[in-house]
Amino acid sequence: MKAIVVKPGTPGVALSDKKKPESDGKSVTLSPKLVGICGTDREIISAYYGQAPAGETFLTIGHESLCTVVDPGNSGLKAGQAVVPTVRRSCGVCWSCLHDQSDMCFTGNYTERGIKGRDGYNSELVVEGPEYIAPVPAGIGDFAVLTEPMTIGEKAITQSLNLQKRVEWGWDCDDGLSCKRALVLGTGPVGLLAALIAKLRGFRVWAADRHDGSTLRASLLKSAGVTHVNTQTSQLKDIADSEGRFDLVVEATGDAVVGLDLIPQLGPNGIMALTGIPGGSQVYQMPAVDIMRSIVLKNLIVVGIVNANISYFRDALADMVEIEKRFPGVLGRMVTNRFSPDDYSAAFSEKGHDTVKVTIDWTK
Repeated sequence: MKAIVVKPGTPGVALSDKKKPESDGKSVTLSPKLVGICGTDREIISAYYGQAPAGETFLTIGHESLCTVVDPGNSGLKAGQAVVPTVRRSCGVCWSCLHDQSDMCFTGNYTERGIKGRDGYNSELVVEGPEYIAPVPAGIGDFAVLTEPMTIGEKAITQSLNLQKRVEWGWDCDDGLSCKRALVLGTGPVGLLAALIAKLRGFRVWAADRHDGSTLRASLLKSAGVTHVNTQTSQLKDIADSEGRFDLVVEATGDAVVGLDLIPQLGPNGIMALTGIPGGSQVYQMPAVDIMRSIVLKNLIVVGIVNANISYFRDALADMVEIEKRFPGVLGRMVTNRFSPDDYSAAFSEKGHDTVKVTIDWTK
């Protein structure tokens, strides 16, 4: 069968032939329909990281997927059903992994489909355990391929709300507006989806990037009632000064300077959720005194968010249903590019002005 593969440690990507996976009788056979491309895939292709399965030389990449059930086995799923499989697999030892929370693994000996030690979804067929599969609800179209990046926002906001149970975060201000103010840094797929989730949770939401209001991303945000901010012409500090300090900041840029410098703009008892992973060895003159003073005097929390377990996949799919009701068409417009597997090279280099989510379409 065809598969898009890399040789970890060597830059490059190729379309290759691989042996079809075999079911163990308990697994579900899936046919990938759409597989999303993200920065992680590009970094693997650039040989920054990535690990082939044990005993293998090549790794099939692709961890964001929308699949169709080919053979449900004894899972209770149905042939032809649309599903989304998760990414991380248990280490099999620690408390978190033994309680369906492999995203919080203590040992670090987990594997990840398309990233670390397990083949991903960019192939004609895959085999998966039913416990790692989330059914797609009725009314959700091909934009279900956005589920995996959406789980990052789900986890960031859910855990932030859980942490904030220490105090009441939704009391009414004198102006009659909820004091739940959220800022999302970055308007890639993770940032856009996090902004939509925050909107569903009752936050007033701002989303910031380095582009003006003419972009597709700005248009998507506006149609969902999210305020777009161009940081080239506006200062986030000015917004915090005029509208009130942010209660929640979701960092989705991977830029350490952007993320850490915004900590003083959090309001009392605020939370910053870091989801981006900086590349390279970025160094800057950090305003450490101001940052530490803010964290201590305002009871701030800074929390790291990586990966997501099956519960966040289910939550993301449920929220997609609500987003489609409240903001029809927004999610569908985010899937901007589809390439056939034969056009994989163009797919991984696509960076158009209004590109949001690039996908490999395995039905082509």
